[in-house]
Amino acid sequence: MITISGGVISKESGTSVSYKLKCEKCGQINDSESTVTMTKGVTEISTKKCSFCGNVQMIKMKYSMN
Repeated sequence: MITISGGVISKESGTSVSYKLKCEKCGQINDSESTVTMTKGVTEISTKKCSFCGNVQMIKMKYSMN
């Protein structure tokens, strides 16, 4: 199971996850997509800036095995 804060998951295949930034300030979802390979625990992906309002935020994902 993969959870995300600061973004939305658009595709998931095993431990490979594609996501888009979702601004916590204005709610805008970015058009560009990024892909990462997850490992168990918390993975800080990056700090990104909203192209709509300029808000800067950290995107974090957590991968936990059920």
